[in-house]
Amino acid sequence: MDIGQEQARQREGLKKIVVLHRGQILKELIQVFSEERIMEDNLYFQVILPDGMLEKAVDDGGVLRDVLSEFWNDFYEQCTLGNVFKVPYLRHDFREQEWESVGRIITFGWKKEKYLPVKLAPMLLEQALLGFVESDIVSIFFKYVSESERVILESCRLHFEDVDQEELLEIMDIHNCRRLPTADNIEQILKELAHQKLIQEPSFVIKHWKKMLRPIRSEFKGISAIYEELQPTSQKIMRSIIYPSTQNAKEKQIVKYVSTYLRESDTQHLSFFLRFCTGSDLFTGKSITVTFSQLQGFQRRPVAHTCGCFLELPVSYDSYPEFRHEMNKVLESSVWVMDII
Repeated sequence: MDIGQEQARQREGLKKIVVLHRGQILKELIQVFSEERIMEDNLYFQVILPDGMLEKAVDDGGVLRDVLSEFWNDFYEQCTLGNVFKVPYLRHDFREQEWESVGRIITFGWKKEKYLPVKLAPMLLEQALLGFVESDIVSIFFKYVSESERVILESCRLHFEDVDQEELLEIMDIHNCRRLPTADNIEQILKELAHQKLIQEPSFVIKHWKKMLRPIRSEFKGISAIYEELQPTSQKIMRSIIYPSTQNAKEKQIVKYVSTYLRESDTQHLSFFLRFCTGSDLFTGKSITVTFSQLQGFQRRPVAHTCGCFLELPVSYDSYPEFRHEMNKVLESSVWVMDII
C-alpha cells in the first residue's frame, strides 16, 4: 500500500461529524460538498432544530436519509423549473463549484442510501451518467410543462384543427418558439422545444455533473427503471411493513387501518409516510417494523424511529376516520417525533 492509499484509509476511518440546520440544509450541504476530497471522509450528520436544540437522533442512516430528502425538496423549489419533472436553471449565485457540489451530493446519496433525485428530468442523469438520452424526450417535456399546457400540446398531436389557436400561440410564445405551428410541423416543433428545455439549457449543469457522477456510472444502465423502483406505491410500502406475529383484536384493527390508509393515499402522502418512517421520501427497500402502544388522550400519536425504521402506533383509535385524521395531521405538519435516544 503506497502513502496515498494509506492516508486515504486513515481518513476514511475517522468519523467526521457534519452539523446542519433545519431550513438551511440546501445551502449548508452544498458548502460541505464543495470540498473536493469530501467523498473520502466518513461522514455522520447531526441536525439543529429551529429552536437551536440538537435533534435527538443517532445517524445510523435515518438522519442522512432525512437530510437528503430535505435537501432535494429544497433544491426542486429553489433551483429548478418544471411541473412533474424538474430542470435546473442557471442562477447567478451558482457557479462551477456549486454545481459540482450538487453532483457530489447525487453520488454520495446513491452510494450511501441508493437515493436518487427522481423529480429531475431523467435525461439529465442519462446524459451525465451514460452520455446519451434513452427517454422519450417529448413525453418528458409534457411532464415538464404545466398541466394546462400539456393538455393543449397533447391535443395538437391528435386533433390539431380542434385546438384553440390563440392559446396555442400563447404557449409557443412562452417557450420562445419562432415558427408558426401547423398540423404538419407540430411534431418537429415539440421535439425542438423539448430538446431546448431539457438538454440545451441545462447543458452547463450536465457538464459539471459528468465528472462528479463518474464513480457510480457503472451501476447505471436504465435510469427510467431505477426511477420506477424508487417511486413509492401503496403496494411496495405494504409489502415492506413487518407486524408482530401475534396480534389481539385491537391491533388487528389498526393493521387494517394502515392498509386502508396506504391504499387511498396519493403519491405525496405515500412519500410523507416513507419519510416519517424511514427518513427517505423515496422507496429504497427499507423494511418498516410496526409495534403498538397504549398512548391515549393528548399524548396519542404515531411515533417513528427512522434509524431502525420503526413505527409505533396507538391502539386507542375508535374508527378509521379518526386514525386517518391523526396520521394526516402528523405527516402534514412535518413536526415528527423520531429517532428518540
